[in-house]
Amino acid sequence: MKTNQVSKGKELVIKGNSLFYWKQWPLTDKGVFQKEVLTQPDTIQWPTAVWKNKEYNPKGYGTFRFQIELENSEKQLVLNLSRVLGAAEVWVNGKKYGVHGHVSKISSESENAIPPLSVELPKEKSLDVMILVSNFSSRFGGGFPLKNTITQKESFYKIKEQRATLESIITILIMLFGIFQIITYTNFRKEKYFLYFGLFCLIGGSRQLFVGEAFILKVFPDISFELVQRLRYVCYYGGLALIFLYHHYLFYGYFSKKVVLFFTVIPCLGVIYVIIFPVFYGTYSAPIFQVFGFLDILLWYWLIGKAIIDKKPFAKFVLLNAIILTIVFTNDMLNAMLIIQTKFLVNIGLLTYVVLQVYLNYRIVQAAQLELKKMAQQVQDKEAEISKLLFESYHHLKSKKELVNDLKKTTYDDTISVEKIINNLRSELLEDNQLNVIKSDIEHLNYDFIQRLKTRVPKLTQTDLELCTYIRIGLNRKEISRLRHITVEAVKKARYRLRKKLELSADKDLEDFLKEI
Repeated sequence: MKTNQVSKGKELVIKGNSLFYWKQWPLTDKGVFQKEVLTQPDTIQWPTAVWKNKEYNPKGYGTFRFQIELENSEKQLVLNLSRVLGAAEVWVNGKKYGVHGHVSKISSESENAIPPLSVELPKEKSLDVMILVSNFSSRFGGGFPLKNTITQKESFYKIKEQRATLESIITILIMLFGIFQIITYTNFRKEKYFLYFGLFCLIGGSRQLFVGEAFILKVFPDISFELVQRLRYVCYYGGLALIFLYHHYLFYGYFSKKVVLFFTVIPCLGVIYVIIFPVFYGTYSAPIFQVFGFLDILLWYWLIGKAIIDKKPFAKFVLLNAIILTIVFTNDMLNAMLIIQTKFLVNIGLLTYVVLQVYLNYRIVQAAQLELKKMAQQVQDKEAEISKLLFESYHHLKSKKELVNDLKKTTYDDTISVEKIINNLRSELLEDNQLNVIKSDIEHLNYDFIQRLKTRVPKLTQTDLELCTYIRIGLNRKEISRLRHITVEAVKKARYRLRKKLELSADKDLEDFLKEI
């Protein structure tokens, strides 16, 4: 490679074929550099120069070798290997210039490192670069899967600092949004989607720390590669479960318990797997959960489609956000599979999704509060109407009694006419109709509550649902008995049976329980 294209602010991407020596290092048994040891070279393609692409065993060691011709040896250049699979040493013209972990031909002695491998190249016109690599932890084999560059020193460190700052800001913002959502959940306990979305933001932000690495290495410079690799998978698999639960509770009632259990338990098993087993075998679980992630996405779209058909509030907005998250997820997977390489699309895309979703959650709460105020006013109006009805019902029953007496008197009292009795009867029917209208209004006002209660406790009868509605709007036993034309004792027994069906503990208040639904 010739470095005449490298200027301030520009970089030279390493691409093309280089030499590769499988299970060969330019070192003698005593560790002395001797390039003549290298024989029978193969070639390997850059970028994504990993030896499994050449169908070598993922576990092993080898040497990557290429030549750099410096056009201007006065410039200080930096060779940046942005991701190293395995441990590595960089030798230039027979001298060691960079170390990444500890290379070894023995599995137990090879130690990987986390940060990118950056080497300041010597100011010599011709550079023979040899990179020794040992890998026993990645299913892709050892090598360099991402874009690798040669950059001027000043520009390199400036860009590196800017990237670390941007990654840190984006990640911290995502995690702060997550904390905000969890705090919001404490004020709206029945809206569980706040909790799961908040946890998703925290775990998603954490994964970006372990993938981007720049920030986490500043805070924990001695953190091990094995721990970081495990945490990457733990965050990814845990995130799949949390984002599924978020959508489930956002549009509750569409998924069966078996579906919810399956899409929650499987990622949890993945988390346990990567914690228990060695890192090398943990990497083999990634393709399985990449497929699982796409199944998860298909399920989101099915759920959102059903919500749009049922005209659920904000369903179309959720669809837009799901498309953004799908792009982020797909890009992340293609990066992990070494198919494409992007710098900030995942971070910025995830932040965009989180911001829009937090805004959506705020709108949902705002709409719910407005609806609650409206319902409270309606309840207040209906309570006044019910009180009036109860008063009228008393006289209504009293007049019925008088009507019966009049019917008895018609046989011996000429002053009581049949026409008078018919008119009184019509008046009684009118009062019954008023009562039915009030009951219908109560049922209409509490329709959503009744539907949620039916879903939660399917075994409740229509009478049970009616009683629950009266209790929820604050009617006492005497008022309920008058409204339903039964005794107070009958209401008491009905409440007792209702508590048993709802499986409430002795210390749980029935009215508070119903108001929480």
